[in-house]
Amino acid sequence: MALTASVPNARDLRALRRSFERRHAPFADRPAAVVLILLGLYVGGGLAWWLFSLPSTTVACSAPIEREAACTSAWGWAVVAVAVAVGAASARAAGPVTCGAETEFWLLSTPMDRGAVLRPRVAAILIGGAVAGALVGRLATFVAAPPDRITFTLLTVALGVGAVALPILAQCRVLPPAVVSVMIRLCFLVLPGVVLAAAADVPVPPPGPVLVAVVWTVVAAPVISSLFGCGRIAAPEWRAGADTAVGVSASLTVLDPALLVDVVEHKAWVRIGSRRSRALPRGRIPALVRSDLLRHARRPAPVLVAGVALLGVAVLVSVVSPPAAAIVHLVTVFAVAVAFGAGLRDVCRDRDVAVLLGASDSQLRLALSVVPGSVAVIAVVVTTLAGSASVVSVAIGLVGGCAAAYRMRTRPPIGYDGLILETAVGQIPVDLLRQWARGPDLLVVCAWLVAVLA
Repeated sequence: MALTASVPNARDLRALRRSFERRHAPFADRPAAVVLILLGLYVGGGLAWWLFSLPSTTVACSAPIEREAACTSAWGWAVVAVAVAVGAASARAAGPVTCGAETEFWLLSTPMDRGAVLRPRVAAILIGGAVAGALVGRLATFVAAPPDRITFTLLTVALGVGAVALPILAQCRVLPPAVVSVMIRLCFLVLPGVVLAAAADVPVPPPGPVLVAVVWTVVAAPVISSLFGCGRIAAPEWRAGADTAVGVSASLTVLDPALLVDVVEHKAWVRIGSRRSRALPRGRIPALVRSDLLRHARRPAPVLVAGVALLGVAVLVSVVSPPAAAIVHLVTVFAVAVAFGAGLRDVCRDRDVAVLLGASDSQLRLALSVVPGSVAVIAVVVTTLAGSASVVSVAIGLVGGCAAAYRMRTRPPIGYDGLILETAVGQIPVDLLRQWARGPDLLVVCAWLVAVLA
């Protein structure tokens, strides 16, 4: 009893760690750090003030929209549905509660209160969900221009907190993980109906104070449960999203989202598991095309998401002006070709894999460009039938979008030893920006061209 009574609580442990860090890693350049923090707060606060003080009518129902009837609250609900689904899926993929190696050591090797250690982390995650919900609500008001934008924003804040609280409860083993999956699927199932209602000018009322109060009352239960039940999170649960958190941190540090994409894809394929082997065609090119098709057949979730997004784009191009529709055509082709060009990326990024396949670079790139090119053609056909774009705009969108996606997927691995420009405000990685501009540069040029010709 004396041994367990002498164990420090979570507050004492945090104070002990801070004092240890101050003694062994002194903070040398304190004035510079204070200036950077104040500058970040000034810039972030100014951007937030500008975003939330900008009237919605200056953006919604403006030049890109052909008729005022298209500016309905249904578009705002569509944005909210997509944001809730994406937010819940992202929170589930990230943990959402994760711990570093130093915190994990203390949680596993001492009989201290695990909930007290994790509670500040859970509170910070919930606050992040509220901030993300506020930003989504502001975006929804720009799209829908409701009469009361404060009510819409309060609703999205509550939904943002709830979208984070439910994965936390699943991580605490209070709720089964299937609850989060059902919520994500319901959001994606509701989305086509909301988009069709917006396209057909069906009146969808904006949220009122009563609905906001009900949503906040419902969300309060999982929020309180996640704060007081976070002590139930065991080591396997908080380790599940640690690699995703590391991937996010590394991607932000080196400005390369490919690291995070690799982590997410690896987790997805591990979750899928093994599949029965199938015989490939005898020819080299047909075998490569078949293997690229099997990649998407065995992991159909991105295909379904792309199909739902394509339906939304088809509705969007029917209500916007011709220049905006031409740009939407181009961006849709580019996004679809990039999403289905993972095989092209893997071969061009790893030269060892290309050598093992026993074919020339032109043969490999031609075979692995069949699937993304075919999907891009399907996307152009669907969006063209829904809108009224000209033949020239469609042709430039198809060729330019595919070419930009091809440049992006066939670029070599990112190198970090290039030119860095020293300026008064910090370092500018010129060579890194040049490498990342391969693909998007052609997309910008084609967007300007189709907008002018439209």
